[in-house]
Amino acid sequence: MKTLSPRFYLIVFLFLNIINFVDRNILFAFGDTIKTEFDLTNTQWGLLTGLVFLFSYSVASVFIGVLGDRFSRTKIIGIGIVFWSAMTSLTGIAKNIPTLFISRALIGVGESSLSPNALSMLSDVYPQSKRSLATATYYLGIPLGVGFGFLIASILGHIVGWRVIFISLGLIGVIIGLFVYCMIEPERG
Repeated sequence: MKTLSPRFYLIVFLFLNIINFVDRNILFAFGDTIKTEFDLTNTQWGLLTGLVFLFSYSVASVFIGVLGDRFSRTKIIGIGIVFWSAMTSLTGIAKNIPTLFISRALIGVGESSLSPNALSMLSDVYPQSKRSLATATYYLGIPLGVGFGFLIASILGHIVGWRVIFISLGLIGVIIGLFVYCMIEPERG
């Protein structure tokens, strides 16, 4: 199969990184509401927003990076997006603290599929002289995603509530994940 334009991959991966950081950080935008609804202590909130996610993300990144060296990176990212999006929806329907913690941990597992594989593919499609700019553009998704997450929460949060937003983001993410799963993978460099 023919590799698509480097710009195509960069735009797709930037978009995915924005979505990644919306899903990852929108929890903070609804922090007071969620803490109150689940009667979370500051320690529980700190674990939920820090250690639970970061530990699973960090450990899974290593294993998913190894998988990306052996198997289709677009399929790994697509599966990861579907998985983290399903867990984002699970966050929205959580009725108890254990479900909330499990969903956030598993979001970390799913999200760990993106960066190792996206950066690998960007290295395949961009010459060495343009990889720094491509990487910087990809990482622009972090502040944009955080900002969009807070914007979504501030505009829609009081209208539909935090649960509907999490469920909706999850459903949208599943559709995006299926698209990425079918995307043409660039030839390995």
